Amino acid sequence: MIRFNLVGVASFRSTLRLGQVLALLFVGLGASIALRAQSVNLVSFSPSFGNGSEQVFVATYFVPRGVTDGQSFSLFIMNGVAPGSKRGWSSDQCILTYNVSSGVIQLAEDSGGKFLSTTATAETAQSVSNSQCSVLASLSSATISGDSVTVRFFVAFSAAFRGAKQLYLSADSKGWMGDTNPPIQVGTYNVTASVSSVFISPSSGSGSEETFMAIYSDVTSQIQSVFLNLKSSGNNTLAANACKLRYDPGSTDIFLVNDAGTNYGSPLTSGSTAVLSNSQCTLFGIGTYATTFGNNVIAYFRVSFAPVFVGKKEITLGGVDQTGVSTFSNLSRGTYIVTASSPAASQTFTLTSTPVNIAAAGGSANSAITVFSNGGFKGSVALTCAVISPGGSAYQPTCQIVEPSTVWLGTSATATLVVNTTAASASTSRSTVKQLSVFYSSVAVALLVFFRPRIRWKRQTILLLLVFTIVSGAAIGCGRIDSPVIEPTGSGATNSGTTVENYIIAVTGTSGSVTATTAVSVTVK
Repeated sequence: MIRFNLVGVASFRSTLRLGQVLALLFVGLGASIALRAQSVNLVSFSPSFGNGSEQVFVATYFVPRGVTDGQSFSLFIMNGVAPGSKRGWSSDQCILTYNVSSGVIQLAEDSGGKFLSTTATAETAQSVSNSQCSVLASLSSATISGDSVTVRFFVAFSAAFRGAKQLYLSADSKGWMGDTNPPIQVGTYNVTASVSSVFISPSSGSGSEETFMAIYSDVTSQIQSVFLNLKSSGNNTLAANACKLRYDPGSTDIFLVNDAGTNYGSPLTSGSTAVLSNSQCTLFGIGTYATTFGNNVIAYFRVSFAPVFVGKKEITLGGVDQTGVSTFSNLSRGTYIVTASSPAASQTFTLTSTPVNIAAAGGSANSAITVFSNGGFKGSVALTCAVISPGGSAYQPTCQIVEPSTVWLGTSATATLVVNTTAASASTSRSTVKQLSVFYSSVAVALLVFFRPRIRWKRQTILLLLVFTIVSGAAIGCGRIDSPVIEPTGSGATNSGTTVENYIIAVTGTSGSVTATTAVSVTVK
């Protein structure tokens, strides 16, 4: 028989032995350890070191309890600071999260503390960017095989993020236990980017003639040249027996590489009626041009393909800045299937747009989208839009195609793009549900300890309630209150709204295998 003396409570006798109490506590501890042992574990990661302007990072995890709804994996590409090491650690970094169940990819904003409001869905033409990096959804994916998950992140770096970086990974299971693996360092990477390749359209498709639109960016220097290369999948070189195109924005000269991939021939001036040809393709002067908008170059390459070049081709991009630093990657940014020429192949369409100027954050404006028929094309064209560049602001503009989103094209047709921005305001407080749960659990313990129950419960029952309350409060309190990926911004933080910036919105028209894209320049003042 054991006598307990509790502060504020009269002494009472209990037939419950101390050994039983300890056994109960050890059972709870054992269960907690067993559950924790079943958490997500990293199996492999590659590359653990390397260098370049863009990279596919691949992580494989063992998931013993299966991929739960909301399971997410995070990659931290850090510039000299470890995750969670100091206040403001997530600002000006490349931190991304992949949600396996939804395929949604999120990227931290430049100022840190939260994710961008824009996201990208894996294996689509979408992308999400901040000032440090861009994540291309078309080349990012997750593969589930039994109890393992392999996640691929395709990341393109900006010139401003050059230098040595540290790589960290974490996994987050949003089940009832809220398991979170803290970030662990898995390698290093040296970013060598100069010109960043932001966007390519189409990134998939087929035909014997196409106009490709590519967006390039460089915040540290002017862009001297931009490149677009289409090569056979088995061709491991950059340009031999390929269709490698070059545009120089300063001179408006356009070039095509020779068959050996060693030299460019004499250039054409953009808009010229002449053409450039090698054994793989022909580059047209008319329809090949570029515009400069802010730190971006938007280039259009109109090209037709030779019969010997039929088959699946990989698309790669690159550029050279004004200092002569070159960025050209052999990593595929998409695939295109070259088909044999036919009368129907020349039946295409093109899109044009008008620029958008918004006087202040919170306002909206429209762009007139015009679709023109080429070669007698007739049919319906579905229009979609996506904010492409730049990234970094949590409240980027949003876009919507109205009046109508699908047009019937005879000779020409028009639609309206609506661009909205967010005004600055005070943000709402973070949810306090879990904090309140911990608080009320503590209050319950205090009531049981300091106040004698009116009902003469058995002492075993009181002890069981105490243990249950403490364990429940600990489970909730130790669960994930805030995102493990980026530190919370705090209650009452202000929303700065859409920042003053130049943005680019890509509007794409699709009709079967025929696509065309135009870039809409958006200026928020």
